[in-house]
Amino acid sequence: MAAINEALIAGQSQPWMYDVLAMSMQITGRPQAQIERVLLSRVDFTVADVSNMLFSAAYLVRFGATDRALTLYRQASRMAPTRPEPYALGLKLAERIGDHDAIQWASTGILTYTWGSDYRRRHREAVGASRDAVLELRKAGEEKRADELEEAVAAARQRDLVLTLSWSGPGELDLQVEEPLGTVCHFDARQTRSGGVLVHDGFGPLQRNCYEEYVCAFAAAGEYRLTVSHVDGDIVGKRAQLRVRRYVGTEFEQSHVHPVVFDSRKKVVRLSLRKGRREKLSDPLPRTSSDFANARRGRPGSRRFRFGPTAERREGAGPGVGYTPVVQMLSEGVASTTLAVVSGDRRYVRLTVNAVFTSIIDVATFSFRR
Repeated sequence: MAAINEALIAGQSQPWMYDVLAMSMQITGRPQAQIERVLLSRVDFTVADVSNMLFSAAYLVRFGATDRALTLYRQASRMAPTRPEPYALGLKLAERIGDHDAIQWASTGILTYTWGSDYRRRHREAVGASRDAVLELRKAGEEKRADELEEAVAAARQRDLVLTLSWSGPGELDLQVEEPLGTVCHFDARQTRSGGVLVHDGFGPLQRNCYEEYVCAFAAAGEYRLTVSHVDGDIVGKRAQLRVRRYVGTEFEQSHVHPVVFDSRKKVVRLSLRKGRREKLSDPLPRTSSDFANARRGRPGSRRFRFGPTAERREGAGPGVGYTPVVQMLSEGVASTTLAVVSGDRRYVRLTVNAVFTSIIDVATFSFRR
């Protein structure tokens, strides 16, 4: 502890120092308030990084500071609303301490932004937690607060557009959705900044798996262009069913079923959404695991090779070489950055000022051929 304190005072701080210092203080029986101050100093050190905030919140939970950890999760969700982790982790803490406001925040966030491979389980847990909270509020006589929680969860379960493509047979169909704001949702980009998510990518021969499902909770108004591709295998009757549901969960809900006849390998279907709740693209989506795409590419018997999200698919083609350009920004001139860090005992503020002078001298261009 003495060594780390000296390092912090000397301006040689690193995030791990606060973690080790907090654990050492806990081992030696220091007061909980002092331990929390050290952990919060770590948060100050990495406040602009959502991932580090989640890590710091996990440390707060480990040391028993659940209230402060829950506050961090909520702050992280405000900085990156589309990330599902703060809601999932925050819901567990909110249930543990019985914070009904936090349960409402976490439940509605999960129902709106969580669309991973286990999203159905996550949604069930969110609905279950909100129902338990409503029952507790009604038992306590807080009818108005219970009604507000129910209304918030019901609003979070609304979906502007849901598309379900189903078929029979051992074959496989793919659904691609071009959205009004210019984004495209398909199996290689299963979640878009327009809010669309391909929640299920199916293939035969099992009937329960022969469907593709697209969900857009907050959809943009306009025309949607659907491309249904017959990838491989046999489709019974060379027909599929496309079920279109609009305004799901509202009093204006609509449901229509359209037949899709495959007289060619690709069929294009256009549909419109008059009233959408989205007006602009969301923040950039966080990077997610590639389990979804890997599962498709590793499917037995699959012979497709892809060269980008909009490339044509070829059956029986051999391996190919693709080139992906990387665009970077080059700064020129004078840039100055300043970092302010609060010490573990909250008595000092350390400023680190770094000035950079950059000049682009020459730019060389070249080309190559395979």
